[in-house]
Amino acid sequence: MRKIITSFFILFFSIFTISNTFAWEDLKIISRSEWWANEQYRYWNSTAWQNIFKQRAINSKASAKRWANYPQWKKDSLRTRREKTAKMNAYLSKNFYNDIKIVSTQKYDWNNKLAWPISKTNFIKNIVIHHTESEYKDSYTWIKNIQKYHSINRQWWDIWYHFIIWYNGEIFEGRAWWDYVVAAHDTWNNRSTIGISIMWNYDKRKLTDKQYKSLKKLISYLTKKYWIDLNKKIPYHKECFWKSCTQALTTSYYYPIVWHKDWKATACPGYNNYHTIIPRLIKELQPQTEWYKTITLTSITAQKKAYTARINALNWSKIKQKISNFHPQIKIQLKSKLNYLLWFKINWKKEIIYKKLLKEIK
Repeated sequence: MRKIITSFFILFFSIFTISNTFAWEDLKIISRSEWWANEQYRYWNSTAWQNIFKQRAINSKASAKRWANYPQWKKDSLRTRREKTAKMNAYLSKNFYNDIKIVSTQKYDWNNKLAWPISKTNFIKNIVIHHTESEYKDSYTWIKNIQKYHSINRQWWDIWYHFIIWYNGEIFEGRAWWDYVVAAHDTWNNRSTIGISIMWNYDKRKLTDKQYKSLKKLISYLTKKYWIDLNKKIPYHKECFWKSCTQALTTSYYYPIVWHKDWKATACPGYNNYHTIIPRLIKELQPQTEWYKTITLTSITAQKKAYTARINALNWSKIKQKISNFHPQIKIQLKSKLNYLLWFKINWKKEIIYKKLLKEIK
């Protein structure tokens, strides 16, 4: 305990220089609150979703009538598709259970019922890169349009991707609750995966230097956050559509950064960057990740609970008394630095301490 208390006072003298050596100092992620995401799109009782539910009920009745008039070949085709989907899910459950296991499901955001539950996996093992294909002149108008299109027009509840990168390198937070959250960007590889989409159509254009730098910084940050070893090959799954397929879903192994088209029958993310960007990213980032070992959400949650109890048991009245003697300007600077470091959530032990200190400073 004495060592922890001592570390607090060392922290006060060192925290002002941390940002000078912090590896992600110039990484800026524009949060959902900063780009004014419409969180009503996620809620069950919103006007948009109530209208969707009413229309679904109407469509369901109409679909039942249409089914009776379908030709037999079409009924057989739909049944075959359902059977194939069931086989692919069974294959993943049998062979890659830990990769797809859901460890947390949240049906409410505070007191608001969600239109679709928030699911989280136990770890993050890889990153899949996409392109948006669409083009806009204003980044904030564009991100809001993407949210509405994905959430309401396509009825996917929220943005497909965890992060999206604009022309000039701006990085936007996409999917809500993105720590370990399951997104919807790569059908058979959604779970335990981070999805990053880059603005523009890359069948027509090439990645800009600013976009590449932002992509590299973001991936560097994510590999550190989730301890993704870029030297270790991991499984990816792809649906097979040919008659010669011996199984519905095939699995291959590759490094933890891939293009969307590598594991899905799609042109995304275009042709122009396909053969150069990922090999370059892997080569440049592999050395810093070679000692990383996967960390899990469940293990961190248990450790956080125990560590929080330890921190709360400290003599905070004494610490608070010391803080009260600080000059007001020093307190302002300290709060600014603590809030800055909390944004990155790299070290959960420091995160717990920083939050406690912020509470006492206020």
